Amino acid sequence: MTSSATGSAVLRLTLRVAIVATVVIAMVAVEISSRSGVTWRLITFTYQANMLAAAYYLWTLASPRADARVGLRGAAVLYVVIAGIVWNLFLTNHSMGYTAANFLLHVVVPVLAFTDWLLIGRGQGRVKWWQPFVWLAYPAAYVVLALVILNNVGRRAPYYFLDPGSVGAVTVLMNICVLGGCVVGLGYVLLAVNRLATPARIDVA
Repeated sequence: MTSSATGSAVLRLTLRVAIVATVVIAMVAVEISSRSGVTWRLITFTYQANMLAAAYYLWTLASPRADARVGLRGAAVLYVVIAGIVWNLFLTNHSMGYTAANFLLHVVVPVLAFTDWLLIGRGQGRVKWWQPFVWLAYPAAYVVLALVILNNVGRRAPYYFLDPGSVGAVTVLMNICVLGGCVVGLGYVLLAVNRLATPARIDVA
């Protein structure tokens, strides 16, 4: 490897380990410090997104060629970033605020994931123009979970803006449309970043 490639490899390793470790630390902190533990929180988009991201980045640490699955990588980044943005803008007053776990999952992980997307391995694959629409599939499925499945088993939607009982059905529908547009829009921001001048590729042979 050249010195540049070596530096990129070290940065890649540092960011990926930091993401996985941050998610694990946050989950352990919640499990040991709250009465309901992690299991209850797995109905939230944030916890699901962070666990998916940790699983993906752990996979890349075991198999560096996983970076070539740029669609999966983009989805992992998109989900934790959108979760962080929504929580910081709208949900801090509807939760316990900036606890250690909330700060790690809603601030630290999104920043680390976006930094990784910005700096590491963009030359290993390009996001296709249609992929941001594919990335919308999981948030859309989550909305179905929140509105239909949880309500039918007696659990309210974990976010007030998706709860017809709190804001009304019309407002929920409007919120879903706005959120869907934001997810796709942020997806295209990630696509644009992906297509910037690419740095030197990491030699993973």
